[in-house]
Amino acid sequence: MRWIYLYEDKTIRSKSAFVIEMNENKESFREWFRLDNAAIIFSLVSSSRIPALFRLSATLKEPINVNLLQTALNRTIVRFPYFRVNLRPGLFWYYLRKLKTFPRVEADSKYPCKELRVRKRGTFPLRVRAFKNRIAVEFHHSITDGTGGIIFLKTLVVEYLKLRGVEVSKIEGAFDISDEPNFEEYEDSYKKFYDKDLPSIKLPPKAFRLPYKLEKEGVYHVTTGIIPVKEFIKKAKEYNVTVTEFLVAIYLDSLQEIQFNLLKNKSKRKLKPIRVSIPINLRRIYPSKTMRNFSLFVTPGIDPRLGKFTFNEIVKEVYHFMRTELNDKYISQSIRQNVRAELNPILRIMPLFVKKLFGRLIYMSYGEKRYSGSLSNLGLVKLPSEIEEHIEDFQFLPGTNPTRKVSCGVVSFKDKMYINFGNVSDCKELEKTFFRKIVKMGIPVKVESN
Repeated sequence: MRWIYLYEDKTIRSKSAFVIEMNENKESFREWFRLDNAAIIFSLVSSSRIPALFRLSATLKEPINVNLLQTALNRTIVRFPYFRVNLRPGLFWYYLRKLKTFPRVEADSKYPCKELRVRKRGTFPLRVRAFKNRIAVEFHHSITDGTGGIIFLKTLVVEYLKLRGVEVSKIEGAFDISDEPNFEEYEDSYKKFYDKDLPSIKLPPKAFRLPYKLEKEGVYHVTTGIIPVKEFIKKAKEYNVTVTEFLVAIYLDSLQEIQFNLLKNKSKRKLKPIRVSIPINLRRIYPSKTMRNFSLFVTPGIDPRLGKFTFNEIVKEVYHFMRTELNDKYISQSIRQNVRAELNPILRIMPLFVKKLFGRLIYMSYGEKRYSGSLSNLGLVKLPSEIEEHIEDFQFLPGTNPTRKVSCGVVSFKDKMYINFGNVSDCKELEKTFFRKIVKMGIPVKVESN
C-alpha cells in the first residue's frame, strides 16, 4: 500500500503532484493519482444534497444514435485518461484510481445533476446522457471544472459527428483523439503556482441568502433564458463593462430587490451584504494546460445596509471590484490560502473519516455562507464550421446547493446566449426578477423550463 505514504511526501510543497508521481513511480502513476486542491473538498462534501456535479449539454439538429454515441464515448474517454478513473478512499485522502472499463451512455432524466455515487467502487466521476437530439455530460468536481468539461464535451460531439459521416478538415476547440495526452493535462496547477510566503486573506462576513423552502432531494428546477448575444453585448458596452460583469450586476440588483421586499418596513440593521460568487478560469492568468480543476472564486457585492444601490452604482461596484481582484497578486494569495489548508501538518495526519466529519461544516461555514448566489460564464463555444452547422445549442448548468439554493450558468453559441438557473427551492422569484430586468432594458428573452 505504498500510495498511503506517498500522500505525505513533503516534496509536494514545492513541486506539482504530477511531477512527483512521475519521478517516484511511473507505473503507479498510470494506476492512480492525487486529487487537486479543489477536488479534495468536493470529495469530502459530496452527498445527495450536495452532489458536486455540473452539467454541460449539446443539442444536435437530428436525433441521437445511442450506439454511435457509445462508440464515440469509448474512443473519447481513452484520450482523457484522467477522467477514466474511480474515486477511492486512502488512509488520509481520497485518490483517483484508473479504470479499465468504459462509461455507459444513459437515458436522461427529468431532473439533472442527481447524486452520482462516485465513491462506489467502479463508478465513473462523470455520466453521459442522451435524450432525443441532446447529448449531456454531468461531471463530478473531483475530476475537472467547466473548462475541462467543455473540452471533453466538444471532443465527444466532434467524434460522434465524424462517426455520422461529417468530414472535419481541422479540429479546433476540441482534442484530437488520435493525439497522446500531454503530461501537463494531469497537472495540479494549484500546487504548481503555490507561494507559501504570501499573507493570509481575511474572510468576509456572512451574506444574505434566499430564505425559500427546499424541495425534496433530487428535485432541481431549471429555467433557461435565451438572449441574442449581440444585443446583450451592445447593452453591456453602454455601461463600459464586460458581459460577465453586466450579468453579475443584474444578479446583484435582483437579489437586492428581493431582500428589500422581504424586509419591507423593517430595520435596515437586519439587511445583510449581498455577494455573488464567480469562478475564474486561472488558465487565463497562469501558463497551465491542466484538464483538472484550476479555478478560483471572486465575490463582488454590495452592502444594502448603506442604503439601496441604484443599478448604475452596482455596475460601478462590480467594475472596480473585478479590475482589482483579477490581478495575479491577489489570485496568488487566494491559491496560497487554499493550498496552505491542505498542507497543514495537523490536517494531513488526520484519518480520512475525521476529515469527512468536519469537511462539510467547514465548506458551509467558510465558503457557501459567505455569498448569496453564484454565476459562472463559460463564454463563447466555438468549433469548426463543419461541426457547428449540425449543432443547435450548448448549455451549462451548475450543480445543486442547499445553502444558496439558486445557481446560474451561462454559455454562448453562435448568435445566442443561454442563461440557465438551477433552483432547489420552491420559489422562482430570483429567475423572474432577473429576466424581467433584462426585458426592461429592451433585450428580448425567450424563457424555457423543465
